[in-house]
Amino acid sequence: MPDVDTDGTLWFIWIKAYSGKIFSSMELTPLLSYPYGFDLSPFPFDNLIDDLRSAAIRWSDGGWQAAVFVINASALIAYPLSAATMYMLCWHLTQRQLASLAGAIVFGFSGYFIMLSRGSMANNHFWLLPLVYLCFIRYCESGRWHQLLFSCILTGLQFRINPYWAFYGWLFTPVFLVFAQKSWKSKAIGFIQYSLLSGLFLFILNIQFIQQQWYLITNPVMAGLVRPPGEVLSAIFEQGAPFMPGVMPKIYPFFAPMDVGAFLGYSLLLLLTAACCRKESWSHPAFKPALLCFAGAITLSSYVPALTGFNFLYFVFFDMFRGVSRVIQMASFFAGLLVAIYVASCRQRTSWIVAGLAVFLTWYLAETYPGSPTIRQKTDFSQVAKVYESLAEDTRVTAIASYPMTYYNQRWGTAPLFEVIGQVVHQKPLAGAKDLRLFQWDPEARPLFGDIADPRTIDVLASHGINRIVIYNRLMDNARQLHQTLSSDPRLTSLGRHFLDEKDCGVSLTCRSLDISIYEINGVKALKEIPAPIGSIHTTQRLGEK
Repeated sequence: MPDVDTDGTLWFIWIKAYSGKIFSSMELTPLLSYPYGFDLSPFPFDNLIDDLRSAAIRWSDGGWQAAVFVINASALIAYPLSAATMYMLCWHLTQRQLASLAGAIVFGFSGYFIMLSRGSMANNHFWLLPLVYLCFIRYCESGRWHQLLFSCILTGLQFRINPYWAFYGWLFTPVFLVFAQKSWKSKAIGFIQYSLLSGLFLFILNIQFIQQQWYLITNPVMAGLVRPPGEVLSAIFEQGAPFMPGVMPKIYPFFAPMDVGAFLGYSLLLLLTAACCRKESWSHPAFKPALLCFAGAITLSSYVPALTGFNFLYFVFFDMFRGVSRVIQMASFFAGLLVAIYVASCRQRTSWIVAGLAVFLTWYLAETYPGSPTIRQKTDFSQVAKVYESLAEDTRVTAIASYPMTYYNQRWGTAPLFEVIGQVVHQKPLAGAKDLRLFQWDPEARPLFGDIADPRTIDVLASHGINRIVIYNRLMDNARQLHQTLSSDPRLTSLGRHFLDEKDCGVSLTCRSLDISIYEINGVKALKEIPAPIGSIHTTQRLGEK
């Protein structure tokens, strides 16, 4: 399975399952920043898909095998679900099987969708989006309240799964209302009703998310753990990004500055050009609004200085959910509708249509698959399990202090990715990480327990009930000299080295971490109470007295 975002998401899902916080915020967990705990409650990671994943892991054995299986299955099932719901929408618009199939494939196997196969943060679960539009278009056609109600409820659920697609999906729906065969007064009233109902269900179904966002807005220091609004421009495509070629560099070279998976493909652009040249396509009532939305999605996902203000406004309220460039997936969604309408307008013999579609889809899939070089970066958890197997079987571990002791946000924050991935396997508390509470005691954001090269650090760790030290050999600059010092220290007992050769890792960003040496701190007793944070006046005096 691919790493980076997926590894971090897998750890978060595992920690929810392990702690039993399935359908609620994590709050304070003792598995990080031992013995103080780490407050994860303001982290806007929770979503319905991850809650369901956590439940599935907890209802099984709860180990790393279950976590890997569940997250992979969840990522893969998003493709047939998205294609199936898109087929339903296209069928409603065209009443043609081949046309609906073509639209479903364009959406379900777009380049950006393939790139999201890593399934992090439920970003590839937008299979509710076609159903949102199906109900809303039916409302525009018939004016029936229950269709509008269903659309708003589905929007709220989509937001509960992933705010990206709910927010941008809602943004384009009024375009279809504008083109509806109604009076402008009816359209205005319908838009007001739609906005009020959408807001109501968004609020009801996403109370937890709103609370988390309010915490981040009112605690700017804690918001440093997530992407700050000022970096929005780095998430927007350069101009012309929709015309980026795919993964066929032998046929035409690739020079785009962004990820190869975030593109539409020349095959799709060519077919859409043909659709715009066909009068029968324009006669379909959904063609004009879909084409306008397609152009709007391309504009929003590209670097257009006049629109960056809108993107900054978005980041103020949803600063964790970066990636304005992800609107390109909305372009693929509307492109699927346009393709379905175009194919349905063709009156040639069925054999000719099938042959033409076969050529187009073959070219299209060749451009989009595999969609991103990140797919070839993967973490083999069976290899990770071998490295951390001894820690998993060690029943006398109270907590683990890993070195280099760094934080995910450079100076403070959660433990680094390679360390928490190991925790998914051994399931022991980590001394690493520092949240806002502890950061206030130590604004300089130093490692909580000191430098491992400092002889006093061993006693500090022992006084806090930590009895295991893990040295990441490939990540320490002075590993050999450090091991000589630690091996000769009578307070420590070496428990051996566990590693995987780098040549056996494949393409993995966690490979360098798969070489650890473990030391036991002798005579450590379990804490009866949690001490004051390192850096506080009371802690300094107590350690000075000792």
